[in-house]
Amino acid sequence: MSSSLSPPVKVWDWSIRIFHWSLPVLLFLLWRSAGDDMDQHMLFAQALLALLTYRIIWGFIGTPYARFSHFVYHPKHIFGYLVASAKSNKPIYLSHNPVGGIMVLALLATLLFQLTSGLYSTDDIFYNGPLYMYASSDTTSLMTFIHKKWFYYGILLLVALHVLAIVAYKLRGEGLVKAMITGHKQAPGEQVVDKLPHASFPWVRFVIAVALAALPVWVLFYYI
Repeated sequence: MSSSLSPPVKVWDWSIRIFHWSLPVLLFLLWRSAGDDMDQHMLFAQALLALLTYRIIWGFIGTPYARFSHFVYHPKHIFGYLVASAKSNKPIYLSHNPVGGIMVLALLATLLFQLTSGLYSTDDIFYNGPLYMYASSDTTSLMTFIHKKWFYYGILLLVALHVLAIVAYKLRGEGLVKAMITGHKQAPGEQVVDKLPHASFPWVRFVIAVALAALPVWVLFYYI
């Protein structure tokens, strides 16, 4: 890898960084509270729903590097990246690389699936999900089973793959953790393929995204 690094580039805005580091904390709290304190479990679930909804909305109207259009690639592009990444001077992406983009979508989809199953689940004693009464007993039984088992075999598998990928990229000289802490990333200038012009934080769109993210929480947990 070339030693000629470009100046630090602002990649991840503060809201993306808060989202990223809040996820593992919330997942731990959800796991810890399940079966022991369902009141807290429901509150953590609401926070997760708001965060996921915000991230999806921000993927369309947020800062440039956070948008899905910037890191979701055509399969041919993904294959080309895999071939190129085997070389010593592999291309560097300031945002998620093509494979990382797949991981982001997989994590979001898996978490949404886990969250949705919880909306139809029951502990058979005191607590039912907010949509429990709207589904058949067969559906709620299936959703309860998925909700209690999927975390261990689905989410943890993806988290493990995510951590292994971070370690692999670090061994190849590309640190991803620091960029998600500081928001800035440095890379060999001649290898960066996705640099974008600097853009100020879009506060109006942020307020809209937060308001829209709160809407499903209110509807599902406080209105119906």
